Amino acid sequence: MAKNASYPRTSEQEEQDRQKRLERAQRRGNTGGSSIVASSAITTSTAERGSKVYTAQPQPQRDQLDDFEQCIGMFGDSAVAVGEAGQIFEFSDPRSATKAPLLQLHLADVGGDAVKLMSHFIWNAALVMADYIDAANIIDVRGKRVIEFGAGTALPGLLCAKRGADFVMLTDYPDPKIIHNLERNWYENLVESAADKQDRLAAGSVESIHTIAYQDLLSQPLDIGATSNNATDATSADQRRQPSRQRLEVEQEVKCAVRGHAWGESVQKLLECLPGQSDQISAQKDDNDNSGKFHDARAQGYDWILLADTLWMSESHAALLKSCSSVLKRSTGTDNDNGGKILICCGLHTGYFTVQKFLTLAQSDEFGFRSRLIEIWRVPEWGETRSAEELRQESTPKEEDIESYSFEDRNRTVLVYELSWK
Repeated sequence: MAKNASYPRTSEQEEQDRQKRLERAQRRGNTGGSSIVASSAITTSTAERGSKVYTAQPQPQRDQLDDFEQCIGMFGDSAVAVGEAGQIFEFSDPRSATKAPLLQLHLADVGGDAVKLMSHFIWNAALVMADYIDAANIIDVRGKRVIEFGAGTALPGLLCAKRGADFVMLTDYPDPKIIHNLERNWYENLVESAADKQDRLAAGSVESIHTIAYQDLLSQPLDIGATSNNATDATSADQRRQPSRQRLEVEQEVKCAVRGHAWGESVQKLLECLPGQSDQISAQKDDNDNSGKFHDARAQGYDWILLADTLWMSESHAALLKSCSSVLKRSTGTDNDNGGKILICCGLHTGYFTVQKFLTLAQSDEFGFRSRLIEIWRVPEWGETRSAEELRQESTPKEEDIESYSFEDRNRTVLVYELSWK
């Protein structure tokens, strides 16, 4: 048989090849040192921030997975993510003398088009965000209402629930496997632990939380169309299943809920879960209703939005910002500081231009945010004996130097921004 002989390939074979390429990228990948922009096709364009203009050069049309496969790979000695599909990741409590696991998170065992959403990893950006939440200085979630978009395993969001947030909403794309895994992490880390606490305190209602079985709460996953099998299936509002009364009570008990959400779609289900809001807006049909009740709920909104490595798909920026602006607490009066804020942690491995493009759009008149760079975080590389805190004290990276970063430097860099209303 000729070495170069080729045969028609089925779509199934092509998909298998794509998944194999992704698995290779997860483990090592191609270490080509060219500058990478995480978008399948980008034309010459500019993003202006301050007095500097950043330009993206024309890129050839490529398969999106091919592009991201290069970006995600654990190139050289600097990993951009940890874990693999189907594994369990343990997050230890830094406040515990025994370093006991505070959270045990399942990584989604996804397949098909859902693999492109990259929800089956713990990204460096999520780990950095977890450090900020634990430090409680830049972001203090105690008594606050928090929502995480593109949650994946929901490390930051679940940590907020553990650290005293008033209410936490965990969301990701409404793919069945992604949402099921998110619900599983919610149940095992919050519902079961709440049941243990009730047992210890010998407290509870007639039907206490520990009597509610996992299968009873999650036998009919929320927000998933009955025939949806992949991440490209749109899930309209009339397809979503309504949560049972029992489920809603449990969500209020543990102060945390899970909902599937496609960016740019109606946010009603994300707002009606807020304590005290369900009775006010449950009768509203969508976020275009002008009766006032829905917009009153939106004015309350969330105090914090968490975005951990959600910017790499530049074509989704507008939809993501639409969802953010629809659920974030609005400023009242002349004090812009009393409005909600967005914490962004984004790995530089997917390109600086993509980040700049998002920030430029966020600061446009359409969305009305202002941005502030909090920190350029350097993740310790493999074999590094210094901690991240020691690296922070050693030097302070400057934003104007980012474009000159080496391939390795980009992989170990996480940018931390805060967005607030103008």
